Amino acid sequence: MSRVNNSMKNLVASTGGEVLTILLKFITRSVFIKTLGTQYLGINGLFTNILSMLALAELGVGSAIIFDLYKPIAQNNKKKINQLMNLYRKTYRIIGLVVAALGVCLIPFLPYIIKDDVSFINVNAIFLLFLMQNVSTYLFFAYKSAIIKAHQKEYISTIIGYYFSIVTNIMQIIILVVFNNFTLYILTVVVFNILKNLFIALKSDKMFPYIKEKSDDILPKEERKHIFKNTFAIFIYKVNGVVVNATDNIILSIFIGLRIIGIYSNYLLIISVIKTMLNKFYNAIAASLGDLHASDDVENEHKIFKVVNFFTMCSYGLASIGTFVVANNFITLWIGEEFVLSQAFAFLVATEIYIFGLQKTLATFRTAMGLFQQAKYRPVFGIIINLGISILLVQYIGIYGVLIGTISSSLLTYMWFDPYIIYKHVFKRSVKEYYLTNIKYVLVIIIAGGLSYYLSSLINLDGVIFIIIQTLICFIVTGLIIFILYKNKPEFRYILNLINKMFLKAKLKINK
Repeated sequence: MSRVNNSMKNLVASTGGEVLTILLKFITRSVFIKTLGTQYLGINGLFTNILSMLALAELGVGSAIIFDLYKPIAQNNKKKINQLMNLYRKTYRIIGLVVAALGVCLIPFLPYIIKDDVSFINVNAIFLLFLMQNVSTYLFFAYKSAIIKAHQKEYISTIIGYYFSIVTNIMQIIILVVFNNFTLYILTVVVFNILKNLFIALKSDKMFPYIKEKSDDILPKEERKHIFKNTFAIFIYKVNGVVVNATDNIILSIFIGLRIIGIYSNYLLIISVIKTMLNKFYNAIAASLGDLHASDDVENEHKIFKVVNFFTMCSYGLASIGTFVVANNFITLWIGEEFVLSQAFAFLVATEIYIFGLQKTLATFRTAMGLFQQAKYRPVFGIIINLGISILLVQYIGIYGVLIGTISSSLLTYMWFDPYIIYKHVFKRSVKEYYLTNIKYVLVIIIAGGLSYYLSSLINLDGVIFIIIQTLICFIVTGLIIFILYKNKPEFRYILNLINKMFLKAKLKINK
């Protein structure tokens, strides 16, 4: 129950401030479009993607070290914790310098990446600001959040993050309205990112004062070798993830232009909000899953895996259906019809969201189980498939080809092989159960999505009322179908019992 309680605290804290943060993001984006326009929006999206590719220099060392922190924390081995934190600190500072050097080396190539005329701004100066934002994460105390996360108390750093996110968005809105200045807009992010990491570092020092003790004690060579071996395996996974997600805008910039990136970025904002909200659950349970895996209770671990997989079908299934049915109408109401692409594009976006959810489940368990070495070269095939299909199809069907490339690479790599290694190396049973279950889940989502879209098309309304009705239809139709089909399944009963316990616990606290 302590695992459940920590996970629930992480989840509540993660979702608590997200509503205001999301609202501010949409307001900031609206003001951005009205004051600066789609080309600036395209530059913002393009540079964000380029810098996320430079983040590959992180190599996954954070995930590897957090995994290795679970055991010494459980044993209260402060010496080992300090050794790991010292390694993390030194590695992150080296990474920061590497990212800075790589970023500077990229500057001469920017004219070849950006197809449009961008003489209206100093592209190099703007890129350097984006680079500063990225590098500051490595150089200014960000590594200290690892010990909070490994203690299953990520809600603490999450709450701090919300405060700074809210202040950052408010400051950006003021800068856009008063100064209409893109440079100040980006500089605000740099400053508050440094301050956020500083506050988290101070909090971790207060919670775990022993990590402040200066020591030249280092990890034994074999343990360092083990960590960096895992780091290399995670790095290859990260390369695939970054290439799949971060190269889209680069390909679009080279072959089409900044305007389509600006339009696409509004869909990406919706996708980002959905993923951010739902990922809170997976981030909240990550440390608890690591603790569960350390207990060597394979049967219980398999049961929890099936529960989380079912939850993914429900949550990401509903999110993908809502995106398919509502997204275009929402964008029309929000910023205008000229920023809307087709219903077919909304379908591709919805498909990508659902596949991402399945990948998130697999990645969360794979990391918690320490499966870093198995199939570490598999992501290379994902990179080749994604880039090959995207570059080929973008020349014939435009932005649709880029999304098809992303979806194809996931289906042909992650979606069949990750379950296989989890079932083979941890559960020690056939993976056919997983494949069959998820094929059924996909069919359920397709039926619910088709019915929701059909019922929505029968309503002759527009505006806010129509979007609310469409959203309710998606909730009701999807919820009813899942309830009818799965009400007696163990996974459904487990989640229902957990919700009942939460409400009972909340009621007892209120009565006290």
